[in-house]
Amino acid sequence: MLTLEVGSPVTCGICRRETSVHFVTEREGGMAYDLDCKHRNAVCPNCDVLVRDDSETIFAVKPLCRTCSPEAFEDEDED
Repeated sequence: MLTLEVGSPVTCGICRRETSVHFVTEREGGMAYDLDCKHRNAVCPNCDVLVRDDSETIFAVKPLCRTCSPEAFEDEDED
């Protein structure tokens, strides 16, 4: 299982930039990772990589993985 802490070097699951963990918080549904690139990520429970946090509220975390849920990204891929 992926273990991250403040300062850990990571690749953002949203913008794909090399960045680092700025802030870690426990939320309903798991851990949320706020990165220096200003994106909130979560860890995909299947792939064990950082992915987009797709929760509707700041109090929860909902990993949205391009590999596990490609249908959620179809609109983005049409550009």
